[in-house]
Amino acid sequence: MTVVAGVVVETVPGAEVRVAARLASEPGLELVGGDGDRRLAVVWSGPSGAELERLTERLLATDAEVLGVFPTFVGTDDEGP
Repeated sequence: MTVVAGVVVETVPGAEVRVAARLASEPGLELVGGDGDRRLAVVWSGPSGAELERLTERLLATDAEVLGVFPTFVGTDDEGP
């Protein structure tokens, strides 16, 4: 089973491009858009919701230009039994 989430990443105003460049190499993240200033839309996929929480905590702790990470939807690619 894979967890898939749509996520908005809020950055410091004007930092969207710099943050996007750093996130581009992040495993499981796909950049899908932005507002041209401070918000990025990404799709994350990984093994569990806990992994998304760890990624969120790490980004907030290590990137001063990331102000918030907000999942907008979360689902799985297989509902299982």
